Amino acid sequence: MSAIALGATLYVPVLRSNLLDVVSGSNPDLRSIVVCLEDSLRDDQVEEARAAFVEFLGRMKTLGNRITVYVRPRDIQMLHWMLALPNINAIDGFVLPKVETSNVAQWLAPMTGHDHKFMPTIEGAEAFDRNALEQLCRQLMPFQERVTAIRIGGNDILNVLGVRRSKGRTAYDGPLGNVIRDMAATFIPAGFAVAAPVFEHYASLDLLQAEVEQDLEHGLLTKTAIHPSQIPVIHGCYQPSTDEVLEARSILDKDARAVFASAGSMCEPATHRRWAGNVIARLQQFAAKNDEDDNVSSIMVA
Repeated sequence: MSAIALGATLYVPVLRSNLLDVVSGSNPDLRSIVVCLEDSLRDDQVEEARAAFVEFLGRMKTLGNRITVYVRPRDIQMLHWMLALPNINAIDGFVLPKVETSNVAQWLAPMTGHDHKFMPTIEGAEAFDRNALEQLCRQLMPFQERVTAIRIGGNDILNVLGVRRSKGRTAYDGPLGNVIRDMAATFIPAGFAVAAPVFEHYASLDLLQAEVEQDLEHGLLTKTAIHPSQIPVIHGCYQPSTDEVLEARSILDKDARAVFASAGSMCEPATHRRWAGNVIARLQQFAAKNDEDDNVSSIMVA
């Protein structure tokens, strides 16, 4: 699965009573979830969570159509335990928490004997260290085809500084801004996707929309969600506009001129081709904002 196909990935605690309903598609907008056995649990809930996870795997076998399911183990030992469970192939992949240069090899070792996709989460002090990020990128390169996205653990990163994100500004206006830019600049050119961090103030949907628009400007095409109300906002931002689709198709046209004008902007296939490909990928996954427009609805994606 591509990162963009995940859409807004909702984190759901494993002890949530309606977990199976969520997986079964009770929310028609939801495409993917992460079943969490890490920060969403107190220490005294771990054994209960293990039992719930085993039961969840068994019941997953009975489901027909379902959304994409990743699981976030508490630590490396729990990952080993999960991989040994008889029904573990019922899930699609794993989110690996608190990945660092010093422990990434330990996280990757148990994955070599399995086919699951996975998403490493960078959420410690190394998020502020461009050299460490570049080393992590090199360490992950042999697994690139299996890495759905690199996840940014925004709240844990801010915890390193002892701060919390503002309720009145996007992540790009605070300490996370440089972290997101550095992670995008390190991993995306190397061929990895990067997932945008969670927007925890779920009542501020207008600000969430502004942040997702900035995510897109930085090349982040999937985002962590923590509340169902965030899902349609995120997916709405992922829908390309009519002008974006028409420009993208023109840029990707095999007979496109080297430079041409479109709606008051310069289009240059040599430098805009990758952007255009992302627009078409968004169109394929989320349709267009003005879906009733004949110019867009008649477009056939090659």
